[in-house]
Amino acid sequence: MARRPRAVRLGIPAFFVVILALVALWRVSAPVAPSRSESEAAPPEVLGPLTQIVEVLAENSIGRQASLERVTIRTVPSPRTLWIGDGEDEAVFVVLDPDVRNPAGVLLRPGAHVNLLGLVRAAPTEETAMRQWALDAATARMLRDRGTYLHVTEIRAGSE
Repeated sequence: MARRPRAVRLGIPAFFVVILALVALWRVSAPVAPSRSESEAAPPEVLGPLTQIVEVLAENSIGRQASLERVTIRTVPSPRTLWIGDGEDEAVFVVLDPDVRNPAGVLLRPGAHVNLLGLVRAAPTEETAMRQWALDAATARMLRDRGTYLHVTEIRAGSE
């Protein structure tokens, strides 16, 4: 039996390797550039602070900043809590942060007008509210029914 030339013995397997490599490179191909709509997608809209009392009452306001100006204090249930608003339907519960900034020494009394800056939070359970803020059961129940409250970090005097 005659031996094949050395070039044929090495050339045929090399040919198959080259063909398979080209097929693999063709299948992998270059990455597809993102479409224009994907690369230029608008960044998420940054929402400004809530400025109306009724906005604070909405459940979708939880976690948002609020900046309320010239709101009326209705009652002061405990040293760290207030009810603000004009009507019964607009009443918002307010909790003052222990480190609240009150540079002007604003007196927190019913009928006073104040500007408040804070964060809207979900109302806790009645038991938690009574324990944390020294509330009576009726006030804690009203807070729970409202669903949200304003955790205030800054108080300023409202213009008279």
